[in-house]
Formats: sequence, C-alpha cells, structure tokens
Amino acid sequence: MSGGGQDLHLPPGFRFHPTDEELVMHYLCRRCAGLPIAVPIVAEIDLYKFDPWQLPRMALYGEKEWYFFSPRDRKYPNGSRPNRAAGSGYWKATGADKPVGTPKPLAIKKALVFYAGKAPKGEKTNWIMHEYRLADVDRTARKKNSLRLDDWVLCRIYNKKGGLEKPPVAAGDRKPALAAAAGSPPEQKPFVAAPGGLPPAFADLAAYYDRPSDSMPRLHADSSCSELVLSPEQQLACDREVQSQPKISEWERTFASDPVNPAGHGGAGAGLGGDPLLQDILMYWGKPF
Repeated sequence: MSGGGQDLHLPPGFRFHPTDEELVMHYLCRRCAGLPIAVPIVAEIDLYKFDPWQLPRMALYGEKEWYFFSPRDRKYPNGSRPNRAAGSGYWKATGADKPVGTPKPLAIKKALVFYAGKAPKGEKTNWIMHEYRLADVDRTARKKNSLRLDDWVLCRIYNKKGGLEKPPVAAGDRKPALAAAAGSPPEQKPFVAAPGGLPPAFADLAAYYDRPSDSMPRLHADSSCSELVLSPEQQLACDREVQSQPKISEWERTFASDPVNPAGHGGAGAGLGGDPLLQDILMYWGKPF
C-alpha cells in the first residue's frame, strides 16, 4: 500500500482503528520521545497550514479517518493559548477535555470543529478533529519570542457526514454575488395584450383619466346655479340643460339608431330638430370655457 509518497507493507485485511490509549502509548509517546514506530502509518505535517478537506490526500493511510503528527504553536509569544487558525478558517474547541490513561493520565484529548471564514463569524462545517497532547508537560516559553507550544500532537481527522465535502461559500464571499444580483434588475418580457383587451394595470389607468376632473368645465352643474354669478346667456343655457336632462335617454336611443343624422334631416341645423340638449352641445362646441 502506498500513501503520501511512502510504501506501507501491511497484511491483507488490515484496518487501523486504534483506541485512545493505544494512540497515546504506542504512537504519541514514542514520537515525542524520539523512539521508532513499528509501522510509519501516521504522517507528519503542519496540520494548521491546510484546510481539512486537503488532508486526506496527505495521509499515509485511512479511508474515513486520517491520522497526523503535527506541531502546535502559540497564539501569543508569552501565552499558553494555542493558535487555532488553519487554512481558510479555524478550529474551534467543543466539549470538555478528556484525560487518556489510567490511573494517571498520560494525555489530554480535545475535540474541535472546523469553521470556514474568519472568527467569530465563521461557518460551521462537518469536519471534526480529535487532538491528543501529552499531559504534565512544561509549556512555558523555552526561547524568547518562541511560538512553539508543542513539538508534536497527534490528531485524528474525519468528516461526520462520511465524505470529503468542502464547506459552503463563506458569507464574505457571497457579498459580491449578492451585490451583482442587486445591481442588475430582473429581465422583463414585453407585454402582449390578450384578445380580451388591456391588462388590469392599463384598465385602471384608463379609468383614472376617464373620470371627470374638477378642473375641467362640465356641461351641467352638480348643484343649482345659484352659487355662481352667470351672464344671461349662461343662465339660459343652464336652465335649458336642467330641463333637458329627462330627455337624455330618448336622445341616446335616437343617436344610436342614426349617429350621423339623429333627427333624420340633411343639415346640421336641420338635424337639430327640437332637441334642446343637442342644440346646447353644438352651440358651445367651439367656445372656450
């Protein structure tokens, strides 16, 4: 079997499923002490320089779980807090630390979840890490301004969904796309009128312009003409209009039967007949109000 550029000679049917105690005693303790390991099945990389979905191809062995030896650095030169930034995101601790080994703990196990993006607004992923570090180790700054916290920790990496999925696009990466979408209005198709007539929007607009306006002159007043001071000619027209209102229906029936010559005569004057309303219309047709 080949992994990470190194050939591993493993027996048929071999599966690597060590317990926490086996990982600590047979791998982590021996690596920190500089002792050889029977089968070099755990790769040595700086795990915090990569995203978790890049790690499987760097492992020496693994199908759903991958194991690595990795150094661990400080976040601040004189502090004991580890630097959890990794690749395009960061690892965030979850749950309580678990001691490994009896009766005296040999190591501490910590569970972490990978978040894509920048803290504290990263987006949670399904990548999990179990980190094993030796217990009772002096982690004070050994050199001035030294960032090294541990020479080696043992890490188990896996995806709880069982795949090699990458995380969704971070919120910061979605902003340009959202801005572009907001800047371009949706495509509008040209309207084609249906055989039945205008759409509702145009029908409402037509009704608006068809309604009578207070600023336009009216043929008859809404109330009596006593509120206005009219000339004798206008008073006479107003009286005729009021008297002719009952004849509108009859005139409409006549005009509908013969719109060109409602009275059935040849000329405009002859066609007036005795209809006062039609006479008023033709009298004031060309006069400005």
